[in-house]
Amino acid sequence: MKNSNALSLVLVIGIFVVIGCSCPRLNELGQRPTGTSSTPSNTPTVTTTTSSPTTGSSKSGLSMEKYNQLKNGMNYKQVAEVLGSEGTETMSSGEGKYKVTSYKWEGEEYQFITVVFMGDKMTSKVQANLK
Repeated sequence: MKNSNALSLVLVIGIFVVIGCSCPRLNELGQRPTGTSSTPSNTPTVTTTTSSPTTGSSKSGLSMEKYNQLKNGMNYKQVAEVLGSEGTETMSSGEGKYKVTSYKWEGEEYQFITVVFMGDKMTSKVQANLK
């Protein structure tokens, strides 16, 4: 039951990450001034990062063929090798084997692949506009 709840949590977080990363207005709302916060030490921390558009060269090379090669259970290094580059970390929460992290790879014309890892294993993937 706990594994089922953890997997459900990972999927929900992954969906929110994808929605948040693909909606510019939500990104603006999520930006707050940096400073110190008083988080109790026993409370998990959540770290999110947003990527800014790149100028000059684009991150091309994303395809449905590469996306279909991504399988649950792969580690980050294997995913990065399939996609041909390092991803941008978009979210991280938890610790150890319960740490949930998501990465995003962006391409041309609003193409992207987002992958969610629990521990060091891929648990879900989402894509948009791949050919």
